Amino acid sequence: MASLDRYNHKKAFIREQIRIFKQPFKPSPKWLTLKKHKDYEGDDNTIPPSVINSVVVRLNTANKKQYLQTFSHQSVRQLLEQLQSLYDQKRRDALLGRIRVERFEDFDSLSWIDSFPSQWPTDEGYEYERSKLARYATLRSQVCKLVKDYIKMKQRYENYKSLNDLVAPLNKRNIQQNLISRNAPIVKELTKMRIFVPKLLNTLQRHGKYLRKKRTRKPEKRGSEQATSTMAIVKGLFNSHQGMY
Repeated sequence: MASLDRYNHKKAFIREQIRIFKQPFKPSPKWLTLKKHKDYEGDDNTIPPSVINSVVVRLNTANKKQYLQTFSHQSVRQLLEQLQSLYDQKRRDALLGRIRVERFEDFDSLSWIDSFPSQWPTDEGYEYERSKLARYATLRSQVCKLVKDYIKMKQRYENYKSLNDLVAPLNKRNIQQNLISRNAPIVKELTKMRIFVPKLLNTLQRHGKYLRKKRTRKPEKRGSEQATSTMAIVKGLFNSHQGMY
């Protein structure tokens, strides 16, 4: 896939250059303006416009034939194949050398940096520039540090991203009402219940004695009287609860 992309890229570049070459020749506007000025002054050494047009037409016709012969589909394909062959040869030469050049680096690990030696390999009997050898070691160290920093930053990013995914549902409006915050509705309801429960217990205690007396009455009357007393209790609780608000 990558090889096909490189081929199409080179092909598009060559086609664009051919398109520029195929542009018809035209005299420059500056030259035409100068010629008109000389014609107006009656200069006898100027070339007639008919001759200029005839020469330009013949030149463009000859160039068009030459372009068709030189930049044919077959010649363009051969040129692209030669470029691809040179690219492959350079890559093979690099792979056969002492330092392997990887086309696609895995920036999530240090394995591709470890494939480069910490010091540039040297041969006996060949003089090297010490400054370039030192520069190679420095650049390798810098790249190694950058990759380590990149790995740490990526891990932090993944951590923050996972946290963001966890809290993202809390941004919905229907969930905000249930959050426990200082002024949340649930806190207000709990505060009301804290006041209401003692009043409820007090009311039940006050009516406990009355309920115990009713138990000694006849069974057939007990149900209706208990219902009446219960309704009275509920009504009292409701009135006291309304007073809280």
